[in-house]
Amino acid sequence: MSGLSFHRTPGPLLAVVGLCGGAGVSVLAHLIAASAAATSQAPVLLADTGGPTAGAALYSGASAPLTLADISDRVAASERVPPRFWADAPEGLRVLAGEPQFTVQGSDDAMRRVLSDARAAHGLTVIDAGTLARPAEQTALAAASHIAWVLPASRCGLERGERVLDRITRLSRPEILVARADPVGGKPPLGGLADLADSRRAPLVLLPHLGQVIDRPLRDLQAQAAGTLQALGGLLAR
Repeated sequence: MSGLSFHRTPGPLLAVVGLCGGAGVSVLAHLIAASAAATSQAPVLLADTGGPTAGAALYSGASAPLTLADISDRVAASERVPPRFWADAPEGLRVLAGEPQFTVQGSDDAMRRVLSDARAAHGLTVIDAGTLARPAEQTALAAASHIAWVLPASRCGLERGERVLDRITRLSRPEILVARADPVGGKPPLGGLADLADSRRAPLVLLPHLGQVIDRPLRDLQAQAAGTLQALGGLLAR
């Protein structure tokens, strides 16, 4: 056990995955988790896999002493995990993410145990799974109950998304395709995006361009992304 389990009915574990770099995964993961924390009676956890970008800590404004990968490595080595290893974000959100890391990988089996315990301890767990470039990100995807694929709503974003998803067998868990508006990417290829979503049997939802996110009030971001958040709420209810 990792110390995370409170013997509750497991809440959803949403993996937010970028189909290319710069898709906006960290921003979206924070927005989903912070919005849920504002209304949930159960605690909500936002985590990343301890990679070099540290986007979850940046956008949430909270940096934890340990990351998901750190805890997994400690569990794998049967080492003690501190009783309080997360940071509290201003929205009442629990954050399991820290500063950039380049060496910690996270044990696969131990990470699965930690993620299982996280689901038992939280009403919702949101994982910033990056672009699946690292083994820990792939483990988070495998453990997820729900998946949000994120890509820019541009011709380049579509082509890169198609190349990635062509190599990932369609999963039995609920998926959603989130296309983020790209102000410099030209007219969105809506037909191609719809076809890609259909190939995954996933709904397609458009995310507006959010502009500067740092230091903006959460309520402003929520209002701007209201349609996307509503669609994601519907996904998590499945």
